[in-house]
Amino acid sequence: MKNLFPLRRLGLALATLALAAAPLSAARAQAFPAHPVRFIVPLGPGSGSDTITRLVAKLAAPELGQPTFVDNKPGGDTILAVQGVMAAPADGYSVLMLSPSSMVINPLVNDNLPYEPQRDLRPLATALRSAAVLVTAGNSPYKSFADVMAAARKSPKTVSMASYSHHYRIGSLMLQQAAGVEFNYIPYKSPAQVQTDLMGGSVDLALLDIGGAVPLIASGKLRALAVTGKERHPQLAQVPTVRESGLPNYDLYVWIGFGVNARTPDPVVKTLEAALLKAMAQPEFRNYVTQTAGAETFNIPGKEMSAMIASESARYQQLARQVDIVQR
Repeated sequence: MKNLFPLRRLGLALATLALAAAPLSAARAQAFPAHPVRFIVPLGPGSGSDTITRLVAKLAAPELGQPTFVDNKPGGDTILAVQGVMAAPADGYSVLMLSPSSMVINPLVNDNLPYEPQRDLRPLATALRSAAVLVTAGNSPYKSFADVMAAARKSPKTVSMASYSHHYRIGSLMLQQAAGVEFNYIPYKSPAQVQTDLMGGSVDLALLDIGGAVPLIASGKLRALAVTGKERHPQLAQVPTVRESGLPNYDLYVWIGFGVNARTPDPVVKTLEAALLKAMAQPEFRNYVTQTAGAETFNIPGKEMSAMIASESARYQQLARQVDIVQR
C-alpha cells in the first residue's frame, strides 16, 4: 500500500501540469497572427487587382500586428492561386484575393474545376466593386444604346460584341437575353486588343472596365453608351445606366474581396475579417478606390459576401441553362 502514495502524487502532479498547460495552449491558439501574413493574388504584378491587394495588405498590417506581403500566382484563370491556398495549412496565414472569376464564373465555364468555391473557400470581406461601360468607337454610327438595340433587333448577329473575359462574356449574354437580341460574339485575349479594334472599327461594341475606358471616352476615341451599375457612375455622370435605357433588371459588377481556406478556425477568421474591414475603412483606401481606380468601396463582411456569391451563382447558373457558356 505504501507504494500507492508516490503514484498518487505523480498523478496529481501530471494533472496539475495538464491544467496549467491548457490555458497556455489556448493562448497560443488565440495569438494569431504570430508571423507575417501572405496575400495571394491570382494575377501578375501591376494589375488593378494586384495594386488594390497591396494597398489592403499594407493597411491591414498594423491592424494585425504583423507584416504582410503579396504573392502573385497568375495562371489558369485564377485556378493556380486557389490551389495554392488549398494546399497551404488552413491557419489564416494565406489570404486569397477573390473575384467573380474564382467564385462564380469558373464553375460555369470549366467542367473540370479542381475545387468547389462555396465549399472550399470562406469569404472574409469585399473591398470594392465596379460597374462596366458599354462602348463603341467615337465615330461609330451608334449614337445611343437605343440605336444599338434597334440595329441588333433588325438584323440579328450583325452587331459585333467583343469580350476578353468570361465575366464580360456572361455580361454580354445577359444583355442580349434581356433585350431579346443576338450579337455576333468575338472573343479576345486582352482589353488592349479590344480597345484597338473598337477604335479602328473592326468590332462594334464591348463591355470595358470603367477605370480603363474613361480616358479613351474623354478623348473621343470611344463613345460610352450605357453603364452597367444600378446607378450612374460619377466619372460618367452624363451616361445613362442600362436600367435607364430600357432594361430595368440588368446590372453587372466586377468586385474584389478576400477569403481563406474553408477549414480555417473561426477565431482566426474573425481576426482577419475585423482587420480587413478596419483597413478598408481608412481614407487612404477609400480615396484610392474612388479617385484612382474609378470604382466604389463595397465593404461587407464574410457572411454577407457569401450570400452575395450564392445569389450571383444562382443568377448565372440560370443563364447557363439557357445558353452554352462552357468553354471546352
